Parts: sequence; C-alpha cells; structure tokens
Amino acid sequence: MKIIKKVSVLLLIILILAYAGVSYMFSSQALTPDSFFEQTLAEMPDRWGTTYEEMMALLPEPEELIIEGFEGVMLKGRYFNVSDEDKCLFIFVHGWSDTWAGMLKYYPMVDMCKCDILMYDHRAHGESGGKYPTGGIKESEDLLLVTQWALDHKGFDRNQIAWLGSSWGAAASLLAGAVDNDPAFIVADAPFQDWYSAIFERAIRDYGSVIKAIAPGIMQMVNIRSGVNHKDASPREKAKDIVEPVLLIHSEGDLATGSIQSVNISKNLNNQSTFHHTQWGNDHVDDVVKNTAEMKEFLINFIRKHDIKAFSPTPFRIEPDPIELKIMIEEN
Repeated sequence: MKIIKKVSVLLLIILILAYAGVSYMFSSQALTPDSFFEQTLAEMPDRWGTTYEEMMALLPEPEELIIEGFEGVMLKGRYFNVSDEDKCLFIFVHGWSDTWAGMLKYYPMVDMCKCDILMYDHRAHGESGGKYPTGGIKESEDLLLVTQWALDHKGFDRNQIAWLGSSWGAAASLLAGAVDNDPAFIVADAPFQDWYSAIFERAIRDYGSVIKAIAPGIMQMVNIRSGVNHKDASPREKAKDIVEPVLLIHSEGDLATGSIQSVNISKNLNNQSTFHHTQWGNDHVDDVVKNTAEMKEFLINFIRKHDIKAFSPTPFRIEPDPIELKIMIEEN
C-alpha cells in the first residue's frame, strides 16, 4: 500500500513538472517576437511590392533616436522632420515581431497631412532594450513616454500629436489612450481585443483545440516571466476609458487576428469614434498597402469630421457628399 502511495505521489509530481515544462515552452512563443530589422526589409518586396529604399526615398533623412521608456528601457527609433512648420506629428507604433521600418507602409496613407513622423522599436523588438513584451501593458507606458519626449524636445502640443498603431501597436495605442487624454486622435489598424485572444486564436490554428487544456498554465507562465497580469492587456475592456476620437480599421479577411476582435472593441468606444470593417479581402494589416487610397480617404474624412486643424491636408479640399452638395445648391 505504501509503495502504491509513493508511486502515485511520484506520478503526480512528474505530471505537475511536465505541465509546468510544457507551459513554459509555449509561453516562450508568446514572449519571443524574433524581431530583426533585416527580416522586416526582406519581407517588404513580397508583402508590399516595394523595397525599403523606395519607401525611405519618400521621406527626408531621419534623425536616429534613443528614448528612455518605462522602467528605464531604452527605445531606439527614427524621427523624420517632414515639415519645417512643426504643425503636427504622427507617432507610428508597429506590430508583433516587426520593427519601426515596418511602419513605413503607413506613410503614403498620411503624407497629405505634411506631419513629422516618429517611429520606434517596441521593447524586446529590433534595436530596443527590454527582455520580454507585455501584451501592450508596458508598451503603452512606453508610448506615453515617447509622446512626452516629443512634447519636450520637438515643441508640439498634445493636440498636434496623433498615434497610429498597427496590430500589436494598435492594441498598445488603445491601452495608452485609456490612461489619459494625450493625443489628438488614435488610428488603430487591426488590434487584438486582449492578450489571451491574441495568443490562443493563433495557437488553436497551429496546434488544435487541445492547446486550451494547458492555457491556464501558459498564461500563468506569461505573467510570471513578463512581470504583468495578462488580463490588464485588454483593449476591449479599456476602450470605454478612451476619450480621444479613435479611427478603428480591421479587414474582414484578416487571417491572423480575426476582425471580430475589433468588432468587440468598437462596442466600447466613445461616440466620437469610427469603425471601418473593410471587405476588400485583404489579410492582416494589408489594407494600407493594397487599398491605400481608400485608407487615406478614411483618414481625411475622419480629420474633417472632427475638425482636427493641425492635421488638415494642405490644400485641404474634399468634395462634399451628394446630400451636402444638394443642400448647398438649394441654399444658393
């Protein structure tokens, strides 16, 4: 009887250790972005149909930046002084496993605004410091500090700064927006609704539904190793605390992050916000490459709707809607 009891205890210990080991292994996939500048450049021709050199030719020579982020993590990036007027600034916030260079694809969407552009690598990405990503929790704190740097060093007011986030960066931007009334507005392209969904929507596709059996262990390992509670990385829940106007965009054809996640986020956004659930058949954050003109139109109409003067294109000319045109003709 004693032997059976000892064997049972031993088996239980083995099972616990095995569960912990497997959870640790899978948590590593959620905490290792494998983000390299060279990798971003290599992906551009196939995904964007252009090259890094061609995209950089659209912008002036950048200033290299090193900005101290949350908890002293050093964030490296680039600053493009597009206009001598310092009328406005877009801070571009990239996605998972990408680098600042991956956000160059958004410049043609905003070029008519003649704003300066600031791009940087997330913590644990590219050239920046930091050991682990945190689902947007510490990344949102980083974004607030990058914004403060722009206020202190470039002379902008808060109403002259906008955040444009892609995927993971969109989620971080929404989380940052829930902290305080900082930017003039937020553009969020294909964010995830929470860190759990971001991890397990893809994990189920890769490993099947069986992966959900060890989900609690995986997320506990994520918490321990990243030093945060993954439940705090929830743009869906935090959206109700955002007071800035949000331009939310998500392709219905997204195969990486289901657009239902943005549908859920949109339900908690303020009534100043606009959600475009696009149906152009594009994959994850590819709308800006394959439907650039339409994305630009979204942004221009959004700026016009909220009368965000600092970002108004020069010349700022948008043809009135047919109904508005009819009213104007009748009044005259």
